[in-house]
Amino acid sequence: MGEAICERLCIIGVGLIGGSIGLAARQRGLAKHVVGVGRSAERLKTALQAGAIDDATTSLQEGVTGADMVMVCTPVGLIVPTIKLCLQWLPEQCVVTDVGSVKGSIVQQATDLLGERFVGGHPMAGSEQTGVQNARTDLFEGTTWALTPTEKTSQSALEKVTVLAQGMGARVLIADADEHDRAVALTSHLPHALALALVHVAENSPYPQLIGGSFRDGTRVAASSPDLWRDIFLHNREHVLWAIDEFAGQLQEVRSAIESEDAETIQRLFTEARMLRQAFGL
Repeated sequence: MGEAICERLCIIGVGLIGGSIGLAARQRGLAKHVVGVGRSAERLKTALQAGAIDDATTSLQEGVTGADMVMVCTPVGLIVPTIKLCLQWLPEQCVVTDVGSVKGSIVQQATDLLGERFVGGHPMAGSEQTGVQNARTDLFEGTTWALTPTEKTSQSALEKVTVLAQGMGARVLIADADEHDRAVALTSHLPHALALALVHVAENSPYPQLIGGSFRDGTRVAASSPDLWRDIFLHNREHVLWAIDEFAGQLQEVRSAIESEDAETIQRLFTEARMLRQAFGL
């Protein structure tokens, strides 16, 4: 059991990520009391039964009142609207953070609303599965948790979120919000775009039962929430388009080598890719 970072932790959106945060915070003693806020009483009941939260409410006012930390775990399109809604009830010293995989516009708008007490965050954890029923205490163990403070962010707020993330087993990375969005466009958002494109292309296969392991691995995330990823693509539109263009250029190089029967280039590209993947620690 770790030392409690929060007296009252409020989690808005108790799905896979929010539920896993609640489980880890409760089981590791990082929060003395965890309250979950959601729109569905039935799903909140599931979260209570799973041990992800101590109390549940569909009222934002009831959830954030008395909290010393609020974690907004909604889809990215709802993060800023949610903060606006609960702003009037937030205690003066309450630290607010989020888990959205896009940071630029969210950090700017949330900082305008909250000033020094907002800390943008993005745990690089999760899966194509959704819902609190898939939440795990160890979901963040060994993962990277990006935090994107601004020049307005207070050191105490940053330290509090840092310690909480580390208490869940994550490695904290301090990142610039725009550079974060550029990075995840390449390493998270682009792979989702490729996965959905691969599935649609494979629809034309004359033998759909001939499924290779590479196709299975490469399209796993195509089973992710359509609503969630629609918002991510649109909120990180500029960087995702850039990443797709970068990929198209690389794919054209591979195509040209195959077309010209350039065995040396094909082998070199595979060799370099293998070494780069190892450098990524994969």
